[in-house]
Amino acid sequence: MKKQLFRLILAGCLLIITNLSFAQKNSYPTKKINGTEYYIYSVEASEGLYAISRKFDVDKDEIVKANPEVKDGLRFGQVLLIPIQKGSKQVSKESSSEFTEHKVEKRQTLFAISRKYGVSQDEIKKMNPEISNGLREGMILKIPVVNNNKKEEKAVKAAEKVTEKNQSKPKEEKTAGLTHVVEPKETLYSISKKYDVEIEDIVAANPGVDKKLSVGMELKIPAAKKQTKVNQPEEKAIKSSETTASYPESTTKKEVQPITPKDGKTLRIAYLLPFMLDNAKTDNNPDRFTNFYAGSLIAMNEAKEKGISLQIYTYDTGKTEDRLKEILSSNDLKSMDIIIGPAYSNQVGIMGDFAKENKIKTLIPFSSKVSEIDYNPYLFQFNPGTESEIKFATELINGRYKRMNIVFADIQDISYFDDGKVFSQTLRRNLSDIKKEYSVLNLTVSENADFTSSLKKDTKNLIVFNTDKFTYVSPYLALLKNMSAQYDITLYAQYSWKDQPDKLAKSIFISPFTSTIDQGQLSTFNQKFSETFNWNASTDAPRYDLLGYDITSYFITLLSKYGNKLPEKLSLRTNSNWIQSQPAFERKSELSGFINQQLYLTEDKKD
Repeated sequence: MKKQLFRLILAGCLLIITNLSFAQKNSYPTKKINGTEYYIYSVEASEGLYAISRKFDVDKDEIVKANPEVKDGLRFGQVLLIPIQKGSKQVSKESSSEFTEHKVEKRQTLFAISRKYGVSQDEIKKMNPEISNGLREGMILKIPVVNNNKKEEKAVKAAEKVTEKNQSKPKEEKTAGLTHVVEPKETLYSISKKYDVEIEDIVAANPGVDKKLSVGMELKIPAAKKQTKVNQPEEKAIKSSETTASYPESTTKKEVQPITPKDGKTLRIAYLLPFMLDNAKTDNNPDRFTNFYAGSLIAMNEAKEKGISLQIYTYDTGKTEDRLKEILSSNDLKSMDIIIGPAYSNQVGIMGDFAKENKIKTLIPFSSKVSEIDYNPYLFQFNPGTESEIKFATELINGRYKRMNIVFADIQDISYFDDGKVFSQTLRRNLSDIKKEYSVLNLTVSENADFTSSLKKDTKNLIVFNTDKFTYVSPYLALLKNMSAQYDITLYAQYSWKDQPDKLAKSIFISPFTSTIDQGQLSTFNQKFSETFNWNASTDAPRYDLLGYDITSYFITLLSKYGNKLPEKLSLRTNSNWIQSQPAFERKSELSGFINQQLYLTEDKKD
């Protein structure tokens, strides 16, 4: 039910959402064999003969007849000949044009290749169907040679007209009467910036253009206006260069003082999240990203009510690197003020390269392992990660827990890649440096574990395991529970263990989420959430809807105040609305990115 509701929200509320679509039949290359014409098609992952026959509207027997080997089964990437039925659309002339060869370079995208040769991505896909499985370094592509003489001639004539008309005109009148020929990937926003005119004025001069732009379309460019006023809040909704969203209005209207972003421009924000709209089964918990974006929408509405003008672009990234590469080929993303996402670690490297190349601030909201953070000044990492947690824990044990008996419980054969092992080993080195005593207990099988040799009855005991996997720790917790009557035991727990019923009655957690939430704020937020989306907010910890709300409020406030010149150290004093987390970003050097250092201690004590 929630998935259906969210689809409606995306359809009605998103300002711009890009979905990657599959090519149609006429996008595949053809080949004539013994007088019969065939499509050349590469089998996709998990695709069966029935699905292919439906895709091309061809009987399965016809495909088997043309490809006898398919009787033994289909393989991913296998090339098939698909008979073209009479009455089917014929392949365009472009697919049979002359071509040149291109060798794919490291990290090169389809968009970059298309720009290099002046052809569209679809044209390249037609001649190279194998790239539907993604580009690989060293791959040889056929690039169609397209005759652009007419287009260039048209552009030259338009430029000559502009030169003749504008040579003697003052700056504010130079765009008057200008005709612009739309080029591939151009948007109303990019065109408005090019001529320093308002999008609304272009639309007014070209009725119907707000619906769709097409390559080669001629636009009348109105005269540029003097910038004598700032953006005013619109009654309808957040502004967009392409469409306008009708967001639900707040139930209680109040007078607010308009806040104009620094330099008066509209803030452009893109969300790159795995909504998994095509297949929810590809993620164990896709609702967390739906909730994250829902919370962000509420923050956008609040910003709109304050008079802040926003353009929001939203993309469903899925989980693969290829999907993200396709999305990043969009020209729109190169002019963002900030990008929020992606969610998965395997996509972070690609996103980091894009952010650095295009100098766009990018927030990684979930991953705590952003390897590029030390040399990419455009990255923001919300999840503080192991290093920050170790620093926080060291200060905690040397301060608030100074009188506690610290016991490091080391389970055998824990992987060196386990973050819990890295945390445990580094923390004990830090404690040794400050002369803080602790003991180490080596554990084999849980039945033979003897905690009595390390525990003390006359003081509180803090147990730190060397793994972040609860399944490894669980057998030992049963023993510790039985000893709780004799010893005062507290478990240093991972935040992911928070809802585990088998954890100790006394446990502590370190996370970027506060446990002391203002109930008045929370109640107001929950009411807005239910009225806006018609489903109840999640009660899980942490709440992803609150995370989306807090992060979006935080960055909208900062970008409105500082523009693109954010301060070197982003302190807590942003005056932004926040409920569950308030980031405090710091950087190691001018060459590094920003990491959130704001952590909170949660003490869970149950009778």
